[in-house]
Amino acid sequence: MSMILFKLFLFWRIGLFLITYFGSITFPLVANGGIGAVSPFQQFDFWKSWAQWDGGHYLQIAQNGYLFPADFVFFPLFPATVKVFSYLFWNNYLLSGLIISNLVFMLFLLVFARLVEIKYSKKISFSSMVTFLVFPTTFFAVAFYSESFFLFLSALTFLLISRKKYLLASVITSLASLTRFTGVFLAISIAYNYFAKIKFKINKIDRRFLYILISFSGLVLFSLYLLIQVNDSFKYLTSQSFWGRSVIDPISTIFSYFWGFLSGTRPLYDFFDLFLTLLFLTILIVGIRKISSSLWIFSILVILIPASTGTLSSMPRYLLASLGTFIILGQYLEARPYLKLPIWSISLLLQIVLAVLFINGYWVA
Repeated sequence: MSMILFKLFLFWRIGLFLITYFGSITFPLVANGGIGAVSPFQQFDFWKSWAQWDGGHYLQIAQNGYLFPADFVFFPLFPATVKVFSYLFWNNYLLSGLIISNLVFMLFLLVFARLVEIKYSKKISFSSMVTFLVFPTTFFAVAFYSESFFLFLSALTFLLISRKKYLLASVITSLASLTRFTGVFLAISIAYNYFAKIKFKINKIDRRFLYILISFSGLVLFSLYLLIQVNDSFKYLTSQSFWGRSVIDPISTIFSYFWGFLSGTRPLYDFFDLFLTLLFLTILIVGIRKISSSLWIFSILVILIPASTGTLSSMPRYLLASLGTFIILGQYLEARPYLKLPIWSISLLLQIVLAVLFINGYWVA
């Protein structure tokens, strides 16, 4: 399976490179003021364009640290790792980040495939992998983004949970919470799995329960750093306002999109964000019995938490972390193999379109 995955990844990665490169010299470029983008003051740079939008902030943090209030929404583990490894690449932060993202994404595929194979079968594992690989926004996992880090740490946590290695799972969760805020919710999955194993009997609680507390150490350390630096332990939350986000329940967010479409006040391209959000929620609700409860909890939280900010912007990218959804889809497609080709083809076509748009400077997720 490992060699098959490596060949599949290599084929996909080379294809993605060729398609985005030729797309960048064929289709219109957009001046968005970001790194790599074309502008009156700079020429288009294909490689730097892989750090478009949020990637530019990660790159700036890796190079110079947190300089602006809006930057604190970007968690530190990915840019810190880029900085450390940049010394191996002649202080080239861009090269460091892109190599790290690609290598870590390959590790994620191996861990995720193993996780699914242990619980189900090689066939379901393969179907889940292909479904993930051709998903419209998977290209973000090899861009200058923290996606690959978060995916790898999340999948590794669940692999460790399945082996009842709660201490290691908690350590990995602490790292995930230094990568993205939603990483801390892996602790809920660890806790649920632990209590399920002891049949929710209080008298059976042992020292392994204390391991779960380690899950919060990453977020606690980042909060202490923020308290010292900017006198605000929750700066990663209060800075969300710079990005047009505020605390609101996910149902209200979803209904605001429906109302926006009906009233004509919301652009039609936002429909893609809404459609994928509802699709993933539906798959998780219908397939609730097809995956473990601990994985289901995390898979739905990584959707509901971002949706509780008043916007579904970036949701097509955040949905990558809903690992349980891809496993449910893998089971569904394995039971109905005649649907594989049409679904994978449509998904891959959308990925090609979005990847080219992203490289050319458009906002896609």
